Amino acid sequence: MHHFAFGPFVLDPVKGTLLRQEIPISIGHRGITLLTTLAARPGDILTKAELMEAAWPGLAVEESNLTVQIATLRKALGPTDQGGDWIATVPRVGYRFTAPVERVEGSVQRPIAPSGKPTIAVLPFANLSGDQDQHI
Repeated sequence: MHHFAFGPFVLDPVKGTLLRQEIPISIGHRGITLLTTLAARPGDILTKAELMEAAWPGLAVEESNLTVQIATLRKALGPTDQGGDWIATVPRVGYRFTAPVERVEGSVQRPIAPSGKPTIAVLPFANLSGDQDQHI
């Protein structure tokens, strides 16, 4: 299966992960499904019915569920470098993924960047006293 790379993001549909510069972004299962569906066809207008069938296959759900999921995706993705949305609304029709997408084959392995948080190392103590009762 492909990974989708766009802007600072890498989407892995199989693992259900979205990374922004190697940092995981939480968007939930339906968000991953919708984003995968949109990213697989960048520039194409996907109807609300197509997107609802992708995210809620065989279920009858309110269209407002799709609206809420798209709003959540937009918030998680933030603006593009040009200040626009990654996902454009096509009034009364559906949505369109606006950014170019690169399909990446196989596993995307990137080193995890240091978090900048302090770390603790636990090292064994050496018994320098000569007292064998203190030896671990």
